Amino acid sequence: MEHRNRATGWKHAKLSGHKNENLVKEQLDTNKEFRQSFLDRVCRSNENIRETSIGGLHETNVPSINGRKTKSKTDLKVYLSNNEMINVSIKKSLSGQVYFVRAGLFINTFEMQFDTKIPESVKRAINLFWAAAEDAVEIIEEYADRTNQKNFDLQIRHKSLNATTLKNYDENLYYDLLNWFSDYAYEITKLSFSMGAVLNKSEWSNFIWYINLLGENDVDEIFFIEDVCNAVKNAAQDETYYGSSYGGTTIQLPFGFVQWHQGQLQFHHDYDKLFRLLSE
Repeated sequence: MEHRNRATGWKHAKLSGHKNENLVKEQLDTNKEFRQSFLDRVCRSNENIRETSIGGLHETNVPSINGRKTKSKTDLKVYLSNNEMINVSIKKSLSGQVYFVRAGLFINTFEMQFDTKIPESVKRAINLFWAAAEDAVEIIEEYADRTNQKNFDLQIRHKSLNATTLKNYDENLYYDLLNWFSDYAYEITKLSFSMGAVLNKSEWSNFIWYINLLGENDVDEIFFIEDVCNAVKNAAQDETYYGSSYGGTTIQLPFGFVQWHQGQLQFHHDYDKLFRLLSE
């Protein structure tokens, strides 16, 4: 079995992702049955596809709401005969990263995209949980459970509190963070799958297409992102909770989970969770 380190593994995933996108585009362009199946599932059965385009390896960044540049959430653009454009996010894997952002930028992006203010207590909890609080290490040293040395060392190394330490430090922050992720499940889902920090709505994704033409899995499922957001919102109260590993380093979400990774919020998608949610 071939082993890859993290850097080459990421590069392989990116390259194979683009290869998969190329194959999808090729099938849409040349295979009549494949093309009609796509149109049927995006409720455009009576339209024709005029053109398709993918970002590919040389995708350009688009304007962000923060006044910078950012990656588009759209992998595939499908131009229809009625002049409509459908934006698709292609997932070749059944799970994996869907949104990756540092705490300060996440807060700023969320507030700007949804024209709202995140409560100060929630901002504080986000910063403590995701390595953006200057006093994190001293709080860990005072409030962390030292009977589990591995969990204690992990927090010190990451400069981020796990759920157990956050609760020991301030129980209100512990619940405020969890309740916020539950209360804003719709927006968090929309941000993760459709918007990111992208300024222009014409670049937001409308659909998630789980498809892998590289032979790594045989899933071919299209989800309307608005349906996903609403299903996640309805399930959020029961399916938003702190994970149990390492004293609680994740927040489990109806569409996957969010965890600490390289000092940032790393949101993960999970096909099985989405399929179950949208089948109920």
